Amino acid sequence: MKLKFRIDDNYLIAHTLSNVHAGRISSKVDGNELKGFQARAWKQSKACYNILVGWASPDDLATRSTAALSNEFPKYFSAIKRSKEYTVVRRRTAEYLSACERQWRSNTRNAEAIVREITGLNLAKSFTVYITHPSLKNGIYLGDRKIAWGHHEDWPNYTTVYLWHEILHSYFDAKELDHAIIQLIADEELRVRLNGGTYPPFVGHERLHSLMRNILPRWRKYMESEKRDIQSFKDRLMKSLHHVRSR
Repeated sequence: MKLKFRIDDNYLIAHTLSNVHAGRISSKVDGNELKGFQARAWKQSKACYNILVGWASPDDLATRSTAALSNEFPKYFSAIKRSKEYTVVRRRTAEYLSACERQWRSNTRNAEAIVREITGLNLAKSFTVYITHPSLKNGIYLGDRKIAWGHHEDWPNYTTVYLWHEILHSYFDAKELDHAIIQLIADEELRVRLNGGTYPPFVGHERLHSLMRNILPRWRKYMESEKRDIQSFKDRLMKSLHHVRSR
């Protein structure tokens, strides 16, 4: 499993503005700097600011355009990138990228072995990870082996666990059951094996916790098996849950 960490400046600008605007703060450590950058971007162009807020990915940003302002965006981005406020945001994000890369590399062999043992997956893919500011929440599999990531390190190996969470989305469907299984693999089993402790209680998306509790007895039995195949486990689980619903 290979990850390439990078910063896309236009995406970093758009993501930062969107998430400060929406109050998606994972840490208040850099609050003043982020608000200063937000104020600078708003002052530069209210029209460009309002259109940028809400764009979800580097690809979205590159392909989507608004005719009325398409000529304004290059000038807007250029001015923002030269500002002292963005320089602070960019430097902090670059420091965070280095920290993510160091943690990933230090855990690569152990974490990959754990996930392979749990799932039976080959895990031979390569991904690009677009890093955003660590004080703003971000964590999404964008498709096409691309991940967007940024978050305060809430507990040890947080970045490793949740990068694996996003990687696993490339192996599963976009259904609640699949997401619950991903959380059991990464958020719970991988987290506990790296950091110690037990589960439940669960971490991750709370909306999935009820489903995870329902799955847990079968999951425990699966984890006791000598040879594991996560796709077969999912198929059996789907049949079992369908049988219960149809009764």
